[in-house]
Formats: sequence, structure tokens, C-alpha cells
Amino acid sequence: MNAQDQIEQLKHQIEQLEKALGNKHLPAPKPPTRVDNDALILEMARYSEGLKGYSEQEIRRRWNFTDADWVALGADDRLVERIQETKAARVRSGAAKREKAQQHVVAAVDVVNGIVTDPKANARHRIDAAKALDQFAGFPPETAANEDRVVVTINLGADQKLVFDKPIRSGPVDDEIIDSTPGPIPGFLIEATKKEDGGGEPL
Repeated sequence: MNAQDQIEQLKHQIEQLEKALGNKHLPAPKPPTRVDNDALILEMARYSEGLKGYSEQEIRRRWNFTDADWVALGADDRLVERIQETKAARVRSGAAKREKAQQHVVAAVDVVNGIVTDPKANARHRIDAAKALDQFAGFPPETAANEDRVVVTINLGADQKLVFDKPIRSGPVDDEIIDSTPGPIPGFLIEATKKEDGGGEPL
């Protein structure tokens, strides 16, 4: 059988399948139940943690929950169990602490800015607050771009390499100083050179 005959045979088989199916349609996939809805479980866990943006009003608006729906959520033991499991997992992974800390840091920005813009505040406090705002903004330290550094790259082959990047002088983060004075090489003994006088005897 040549290629053209195989194509015609496949077309015939497809036509037969279409006739067999007729007007039948596959059932539409059912939406996940509340117990199996991971997005809902996560939002309810954040709601129980008191995170901003996950109040009862906000969750009910996003999910179109009626009063009866909201009451039914609390009466579903399996759903409550899954929410508690998700909360415990978020505590173990650090996600709960991280998200809450992020929200507190965002709120702290306004507090710090209030100190900076308060003309009655102590000048030193205003300067310290300005430095804190600079850190919140994520600007790199000015000294980082200008400091002298030593970068050593060792190629290990197979697209692998070791990179050592250290400042020449110590800083608040890195307390190591790169010394340009050569030291002894491990495994080798370096003896002091003896000076000789004119008679060949060491001094």
C-alpha cells in the first residue's frame, strides 16, 4: 500500500469515527470542589493568619460567596482540616513569617518617612531615618561600586568554575583582607638563605 492509499484509509476511518460519535459531546470537566481548590485553601489560610488583603469581605467578593456559602465553609470539617494543614506547612516553610514581615516593612516605610519629613524631629534621627529609607528603596551602597576587589576565576572544565570575589580591604560584611605578601606553600619547606662572608663561612 502506497502513501496515498494510507492517507485515504485514514480519512475513511476518521469519517467513520465522526459518524459513530454523532452529536455526542464529552462531558465538561467539573470545577474542583472547595476542599480540592488549592487557591481557595491558600486564601483561607492567609485570612486566618490576619494578612492584609485577605479579610472576610475581600475573600467573599473575590469568590462571590453569599452569607450561606460563608457559613458552609466553617461547617465543612474537611475544608477546615485542609486549611489548618496549609497553615502548618506555611509556618514550617517560613512563608507565613515572610509574608507578614513584608507587610510590616511596607507599613514601616510611612513611619520612617514621617520622621524624615518632621521638621521638629531630632536632626540625627532624621538622618538615620533617611538612611533607613535608602535601604528600603534597595539602592546599592555607594562604596560598593568604588571599592577595589580581587576576582579569581578557576576553570574546572565541563562548564564548571570557581569564582572568588573579595574586597582588598575589609568591610562591614567581609572581614577578610587579601594580603599581597606571598606566604609559604603548603607541603613545601622554605629555608632561610644563609649569608656567607669572603671565606665561605656563614655569618
